[in-house]
Amino acid sequence: MDEMTKFLQKWRVRLGHLFAIVALVFARPSDLRYLIAGTAVAMAGEAVRIASAGYIQKDKALSRSGPYAFTRNPLYAGSFLMYLGFCIAASNVYVIAAYLPFFFITYYATIYREEMYLREVFGAEYEKFRAEVPRFFPRARPARANGAGGGFSFTQAVKNREYEALIAIIIIMGALWAMYFTKWHPIK
Repeated sequence: MDEMTKFLQKWRVRLGHLFAIVALVFARPSDLRYLIAGTAVAMAGEAVRIASAGYIQKDKALSRSGPYAFTRNPLYAGSFLMYLGFCIAASNVYVIAAYLPFFFITYYATIYREEMYLREVFGAEYEKFRAEVPRFFPRARPARANGAGGGFSFTQAVKNREYEALIAIIIIMGALWAMYFTKWHPIK
């Protein structure tokens, strides 16, 4: 089990790219309403990721403000929305059906391993955070930050390479929009 969680954590981004490529093959973006809704959900997910990346200072401080006051894993919640938007825009129920177990298996392993690491590094501070803020699904009202972490920093978001996810979602959604307008699909 430990080797599998290590693999999934290490390869989650590459596995996500592979999933996106396979899903594009089966995508059938033929309904403009789904394409618009999916694009909106994907962009909302990327907005959550950018906001989160602007607060987190990996390995230096436990982020408890901004999006981290609502969920301990806002980057992954944003990723969930990004890929969900992509799946909605793909207009193929099988893509969504494949996505949900893929995401939750891959990211459960990632979150599990990160929690072990954060317990080790931040100890009681992390345990308090864990007791106050849910793992994945956000709480309705923010938890008190208790002075942890600073404000949003665009420079920090860039340092955390959030532009990579933005580029990926632009490429994926651009491909779906191109498929819609050209009526071209990889598999006829």
